[in-house]
Amino acid sequence: MEKEILNLSLEKFKWKTTGNIDAVEDLFDDELVFVHLTGHITTKADWINQLRTKRFVYNKIEQKEASAKVYGNTAVLVGKAAFTVNGGSVYNLVYTEVYTKKNNKWKLINLHTTSGY
Repeated sequence: MEKEILNLSLEKFKWKTTGNIDAVEDLFDDELVFVHLTGHITTKADWINQLRTKRFVYNKIEQKEASAKVYGNTAVLVGKAAFTVNGGSVYNLVYTEVYTKKNNKWKLINLHTTSGY
């Protein structure tokens, strides 16, 4: 199951960089809480809107490492990645993703990024 979460997270990165916002939107739970590097908190609706209107664009995401652990219907992934966004700004981030299984499908319920590595 851990491998499934690791692969899902990588797929999410691919969807973000290729503009497949529908797939990202489907993965995000309606109650998603996204805590940005700055401490700003965004809802699913707010973040999807920023992606669709291209106010925020993921140009490249290079995962450096990641590990996941599944606890029943909850999974926690911790990773490090270099995010190239909005035409060239690069952020080396540590991130935590929390997933829950709803209707037999993994949904991202919490995403928290911080600088560091």
